[in-house]
Amino acid sequence: MVNPMELVAKHYARIILPWAVLLISLLGTGVAGYWIKLDIERDEYRKFTFYCDEAQLKIAARLDAHKQTLLGAAALFDSSEDVTRSEWRNYVRRLSSDEHFNGIQGLGFSAWIPAKTLSAHQAQLRAEGFPEYAVRPEGKRDAYTSIVYLEPFTGLNLRAFGFDMYSEPVRRAAMEQARDENRVRLSGKVTLVQEMTENVQAGTLMYVPVYQKNRPVDTVEQRRAALLGWVYSPFRMGDLLDKLVPDFDGKTQTHAHFRVYDGPTVQADKLLYSNTEQSYVETSKPSSIREITTDFNGTVWTLQFEQITGTQGNTDYSKAWIILSAGVFSSLLLFLLLRSYLNMRVNAAKMAEDLTARVRESEQRFRKLADSAPVLIWQSGTDKLCYYFNKVWLEFTGHTLEQEQGSGWAEYVHPDDHQYCLDVYETAFDRRASFSMEYRLRRYDGEYRWLFDTGVPCFADDKNFLGYIGSCVDITERKQIENKLARAHEELHQFTHIAAHHLQEPARRLMSFVQSLQAQIPTEQLSEEAIASLHFIQQGAGRQSALVRDIQLYLAADQPRSPTIKIAVSEVVANLLKQRASLMRETGAQVDYNGIPPVCIDRPRLKDIFNILLDNALSYRHPELAPHVRISGKLKAGRVIYRVADNGIGIPEEYRERVFGVFERLQVHEDQNSTGIGLAIVRRIVESCGGSVTLHETPGGGTTVLFDLPG
Repeated sequence: MVNPMELVAKHYARIILPWAVLLISLLGTGVAGYWIKLDIERDEYRKFTFYCDEAQLKIAARLDAHKQTLLGAAALFDSSEDVTRSEWRNYVRRLSSDEHFNGIQGLGFSAWIPAKTLSAHQAQLRAEGFPEYAVRPEGKRDAYTSIVYLEPFTGLNLRAFGFDMYSEPVRRAAMEQARDENRVRLSGKVTLVQEMTENVQAGTLMYVPVYQKNRPVDTVEQRRAALLGWVYSPFRMGDLLDKLVPDFDGKTQTHAHFRVYDGPTVQADKLLYSNTEQSYVETSKPSSIREITTDFNGTVWTLQFEQITGTQGNTDYSKAWIILSAGVFSSLLLFLLLRSYLNMRVNAAKMAEDLTARVRESEQRFRKLADSAPVLIWQSGTDKLCYYFNKVWLEFTGHTLEQEQGSGWAEYVHPDDHQYCLDVYETAFDRRASFSMEYRLRRYDGEYRWLFDTGVPCFADDKNFLGYIGSCVDITERKQIENKLARAHEELHQFTHIAAHHLQEPARRLMSFVQSLQAQIPTEQLSEEAIASLHFIQQGAGRQSALVRDIQLYLAADQPRSPTIKIAVSEVVANLLKQRASLMRETGAQVDYNGIPPVCIDRPRLKDIFNILLDNALSYRHPELAPHVRISGKLKAGRVIYRVADNGIGIPEEYRERVFGVFERLQVHEDQNSTGIGLAIVRRIVESCGGSVTLHETPGGGTTVLFDLPG
């Protein structure tokens, strides 16, 4: 007799269980979506930190470029008895500061004027054609300074003429430090005298002391006594950084508020620069804030970056939304299925009489379905022995069901695969886990065929283990294709190596032939056409040799050619520079590379990267400048970010992606063996190591290559 309480309990279980499963499933979906969201934000934060580091490097490079400009101006005074106003104008015009040094308001000279010489100084300037000239602000002081040279000497810069910067505390502190320490110094936050009432920007000034010639400057007292004045540059921070660090409005790779503060702390009154309007900053919510301090000759700036994500940022949460949507849909579907299943169990008692018949009918249907399926199907019991094989299996092996049952089927597995096949099957069986494996089984005609076998455990009422059911698919053709592809890949490498050897041989013979002719026939006996032909042959052979070499390097660029170890990059660069010693002496080239972090890569490919980049920097040099290459690196999150900057002819922005293509060259000279494959080799090596490579403009002109490798 059925217990009424038991019926009531089952009734409530049937109602509550689906809702509990739905709740748990939705909770799991929420957790999964949340973890996907965190993963997306971690990736965005990595991009954000890369953007911050890149901005810091660019600012440091920009300040260093301005520093070199002022040092050059100071050197003009050191090398001349008296720098005239016209000489100063010509010098500044030659620098083309507006074109190459964004943010410079002008380049000037401020003279040191003891109080006793003030009247004579003003009289001299008035005599030079400035009748209204006077040092300002007025007032009695122990000493004065006056801006006497400032180029361009037009527009707002005229307002600074005669201004005594020494009278203002912030400027005075920087001028005294520059004078006493004999080095470049930056002032704190100031408002430039050139500013008007509109578009007022925070400013700063960079000073370099100038001393009288042939005076000792070893001590502070000697420097003060020998002081002639200062060369300086005023900067409007907005003009200095806007073009260096893109604005927020859809121009940055990672949406970020970027601000620069004077000093080691973030204070509103010390704000030098912001790339966004204050009203926009107040309405947006940063997800991450990063502060970096940068020191320029003792002057500290704090760079503050606020990463903006969500509706006001560019973070793509579509993946998380897809996971959430799919999870909710699956949860609802599971809820409906479970509720339907439980409702079906309510009628189980009513169907008890039909259960046996239906089971038999179901088994018959399975056998018919299995026999008609285009795959090999098998079943095993709880004793690990197989008791059923479908018609396709039996036709494949040519055996009877009795011959295959038990372990009979295993006798026809290829001897090399036999133990592996049994180990996989028995291990999965003991764990009641699904498995898949590949092995060879002998067909009825004696040929061994590759099968992909998948087995899953079967349970009754989710508790009682019944055995396994599996299916096999003939994958012989696929394996043959894979083997052919593997052989083809190996043959391609062998062909490349052999072809390179054979293609190099004609080039070597041509070079040898030309050298032999030149040695045997005096030059005066050859016509101009014959000399040109020999030169053309020699040039063509060199280009063919270089082309074959670079093609071979490109094809092998994605595979290590020696063990991957920790390598000192400075050592590799030093060896490469030794090989170019004569070229560097001839061009006056300078390469700075000390203090570069080591990297984990094979030595041949690391050598290829810097070999190509050095060749490009020295080959595509500026016609009026001695080549200057700066190699630096910084370790971040297990990767080393390298920066190779030159002062060459540069690459226009529209071509900076195109030059990474094979055989792409922007300039071709008859005396160059350039193949147009170098940068393609660099990108292939870097990307095979999980990195990326980009090109940028060097401040002041030239090309900067940024790439990262495992640290």
